[in-house]
Amino acid sequence: MRPVQKFNIGHVLSDGQLVTANYNPYGKANPILQENLGSYCSYCEVFSSDLEVEHVISKNQDRNLETSWSNFLISCGRCNGRDNKTNKHVDFSRLYMPHLNNSLLPYEYKEGGVIAINSDLNDTQKEKAQNTFNLLGLDKYPGNPNYPPTSKYPQGFPPGDKRWEHRRKAWDIAVCKRTDYENNIIFARNIAEFATQRGFFSVWFTVFNAHIEVKQQLIIAFNGTAINCFNDDNEQIERNPINTVDKI
Repeated sequence: MRPVQKFNIGHVLSDGQLVTANYNPYGKANPILQENLGSYCSYCEVFSSDLEVEHVISKNQDRNLETSWSNFLISCGRCNGRDNKTNKHVDFSRLYMPHLNNSLLPYEYKEGGVIAINSDLNDTQKEKAQNTFNLLGLDKYPGNPNYPPTSKYPQGFPPGDKRWEHRRKAWDIAVCKRTDYENNIIFARNIAEFATQRGFFSVWFTVFNAHIEVKQQLIIAFNGTAINCFNDDNEQIERNPINTVDKI
């Protein structure tokens, strides 16, 4: 997942208004979140014109946070749907969240729309990465043994869940653009501008891992990307270096 940086309360928006601590009704925060984070699901990273305010801590878990800016991200209906996150209990100490961690580090993005847990993590970190998968269902792709076929769902999960397929298509496009870049047909900025209209920052960042200039342009182009999650060479770094339990 792309690590993101939320606007602070009091931040001046493009229309001159300030980000406030509460939005009632919470739907009023939607355009502000999209100005902040772009029109991308905070979890699967799809680009969409139909995103919704996502309560990180669900209303069922804590009604007091229903209107709180600090509790908002933006999400697609699939990630926040009944078969994925919806009203599941959230414990930040057992998860990796895009606004709190460098949520790129725990995962590997691969050809075919596959997301896997980074094999370099320690056992505790792998458990947290898996908990995040379980919360969001981001590892739902055909053939994953964690989602065995059933009579109702032959691929192991609802057929409407096409997030893996969207990632696969983004991967294929990014690979083509990488060839063009390496043949000096297009420039890094052109790639970043194109990528912002497709979404899936993590896919593009992975495909262009060897190209520092493109990664820099991607970080700049995708609104709200947490720049403190990358070093001067645009490589991923830990977001919470002083946390003795888990620096990610």
